[in-house]
Amino acid sequence: MTTKDRGRVGPGTAFATAAAALAAALALGGCVETAGDLAASPESSWQFARRADASMAGATLAIMSVEGAPEALAQGFDQSLNAAAAAQQIAIAPPTSAKYLARGYLNATRVAQGARVDFVWDVFTPDKQRAQRLSDAIVVAGSGDDPWAIVTPAALDSIAAKSAVDLAGYLSNTPEAAPGAALSYAQ
Repeated sequence: MTTKDRGRVGPGTAFATAAAALAAALALGGCVETAGDLAASPESSWQFARRADASMAGATLAIMSVEGAPEALAQGFDQSLNAAAAAQQIAIAPPTSAKYLARGYLNATRVAQGARVDFVWDVFTPDKQRAQRLSDAIVVAGSGDDPWAIVTPAALDSIAAKSAVDLAGYLSNTPEAAPGAALSYAQ
């Protein structure tokens, strides 16, 4: 091999490298759902439409946790969420007797207009199987370097209200919500 040929790859090596890259990409293809879950985009997700004929008394829900917001905001959000859930007729129950368990995640990021707050709800069955992931976002106008500093109590109320609407939409379409009807989706 001459000095001029160093760094060049022969056809066999190029094929082997391409095949290895393709195999790695296909193997990682199974991870797309997990990676997508971490960066759930409300623009690409659909929401359930609440069924007007559904009674959610049987589709009880326990809010297990809400993570992501600073402690100073988290307590206010919990109160807002409880009020919004009651307004949406969500039957809140203790975790030991609830038909569904929910874990919420809040994330604030800086955007040109202020802060974008993404919120995700993972809804599980009592045997800890994820039944549904709901995601949404709002943009709060304001300025500053810390996106959470832009989030006001009124914005938290809006996030809680939208969360309750999303959860009620899902719960009204579960088998426990009577009377039985076809699932209803909104785009």
